[in-house]
Amino acid sequence: MAEAGGKEIEEFKPGLTPVSLFAILYATVVMTPVVIFLQIVAGVSDVVRFIPVFITLLLFTEVGRFAYRYVTSQEAFIIYFMAEMVAFDAPYFGGLIYNLYLREAPYTKLFGLADKIPTWAAPPLTSYGAVFRTFIALEWAMPIAVSLIGFAAGTLIDFALSFILIQLFIEIENLPYPVAPIDAQAITTLTERTPEKITWFSVAAVIGFIYEFILYGIPSITETFLKTKIYFIPYPWIDLTYLIEKVLPGAMFGLATDISMFVVGWVVPFDAAMWIFIGSLTTFVIGNFLALKLPLPAFAEWQREWTPGLSISWLWQRSMYNIWASPLIGLSLGASLYIFARSLKYMGKALESLRRLTEVSRAKGYLSLKYVLAMWITGIVLGIAIDCLLVPQIWYVWVFIWAVVPFLQAILVGRMVAEIGIGTGIPYIREALLLATTPPGFVDPWMAPCKTTTAAGIIAHRIKVALLTKTKPIDYYKASVIAIPIIIFASFVFWSLFWSMAPIPSAMYPWTAISWPVQSLNFALWVSRSFQIFKPDQILGATVLIFVVSAIAEKFKLPFNYLGFVAGAGMVPPFALNYFLGALVGRYIEKKVGKERWEVLRSVIIAGLFCGTGLAVGLSVAILLIGRSIWGAPY
Repeated sequence: MAEAGGKEIEEFKPGLTPVSLFAILYATVVMTPVVIFLQIVAGVSDVVRFIPVFITLLLFTEVGRFAYRYVTSQEAFIIYFMAEMVAFDAPYFGGLIYNLYLREAPYTKLFGLADKIPTWAAPPLTSYGAVFRTFIALEWAMPIAVSLIGFAAGTLIDFALSFILIQLFIEIENLPYPVAPIDAQAITTLTERTPEKITWFSVAAVIGFIYEFILYGIPSITETFLKTKIYFIPYPWIDLTYLIEKVLPGAMFGLATDISMFVVGWVVPFDAAMWIFIGSLTTFVIGNFLALKLPLPAFAEWQREWTPGLSISWLWQRSMYNIWASPLIGLSLGASLYIFARSLKYMGKALESLRRLTEVSRAKGYLSLKYVLAMWITGIVLGIAIDCLLVPQIWYVWVFIWAVVPFLQAILVGRMVAEIGIGTGIPYIREALLLATTPPGFVDPWMAPCKTTTAAGIIAHRIKVALLTKTKPIDYYKASVIAIPIIIFASFVFWSLFWSMAPIPSAMYPWTAISWPVQSLNFALWVSRSFQIFKPDQILGATVLIFVVSAIAEKFKLPFNYLGFVAGAGMVPPFALNYFLGALVGRYIEKKVGKERWEVLRSVIIAGLFCGTGLAVGLSVAILLIGRSIWGAPY
């Protein structure tokens, strides 16, 4: 291997080949309807990404072995993450059907908003496309075009920001990315098939399959065939609030039952897992209790609504709205600003590295600064232009949302993923901006495309996995450019198919009949100003507090992980507890088997468990599809 500038040039191989392209096509055509059906029938979304990933990867690696054309680790990397992209983008056209539903939803009618939905968001209920439940109608052209332009603008911004994060957090600061080895081990174990790793992987996959089938499969299947859900393990958590509220009224507590968060706790840094748990306890246990007891006007609504015997779901939603929305915005914003301040000394170096790509960077396939800036500026201009065309009254909001917010979110989420393996963005930022700048009942801004989140941090994580598997990073972007249009088209086709079979929402797709009315109620409450949850003084106070405390802790080497605390502060306690318990168990096992051996085994075991999860949920969906095709017969 050659040397350049004191750095060894590693050999990175292409992953985008005819094999991986065919796998992308297979995952899109076969897995898209499965993902859509699972979400609209059962509402399972947390683990749905495992289905296309492991079913596709296992199929192609096994077929490759029999055909003596072995899938390489680089090809498997592309298959792995493009199949995951199917899970994320398959629901795309469901958003347009939901917009149409807002025209007839009982709650939007109740609040007088149903008739105010703009035609560029959804066609009239009397139009051909709405009556005959088809996207192939002229009146759908504008809503689809607006949606796609916003999506394209956001994707360009995500790609551009990801290159900056890669330089900043991978190439310069060399942050650990604790979850990346899990993905890398899943890929290499299935392609290289070393005896010890494949044994541990297989055992873990069997355990994961059995457990997750009991957790997800049995309730869905029994509901389909017996018309009632039978649970052997409660999902998503065991609610222990009824025990803790006797001592701490207002608090919530429980134990999450999905295995994924527990095992991810093995790789999350221990201090981060501990502060995630502390953050969650601070807000939703101690904070909720104090808010119930302290006679302050800020807590009056919470004190009025709380009664004994409430569930975690209700307590989490209402305490977020009544107590924590503003402080959590402030905490996330303060953490983002602190990360930016810390990264300033590296930011110039990162941009300079992109401007003058070294031979090492060119070998990895990184784009130069001029192309990165071109993508970023194009995305910003495109997003601002479409929103200003639709709602010109608040042009300054659109400038801030497209030019500033994605960068702040990318810095925050990107560093969280890089340091602790979990990403939490600034919450409710769109709602806060629109509530502050628009009058009650003005629907249009709430329907316009918004870039208040970003996938840049997740993309940077995937590039870290590419480097671990010796895949050319640029192949990820090339594959994405090919896969995204195919997946969006498949989303169009299969949503059209399901919609033509029965109205959405309807009893045929029960989860939409349950969740869409709730979503429409939240939409109506936001637009009508029935929520009075944003308090500028609390946002500012929390921003300053976390910034100052983080700076002091770093200055004096105090044991405070601000990223863990901020991530935990908005996390429901059962999930935070699972991360912490996983970290404790992981630390214990590490002492028993040794650090080096555990670092290898834990990633293989976690990858196997995730594979088992994907197969279990995939089998459940297959049985569910058969059952629904029987019970949903039209005659």
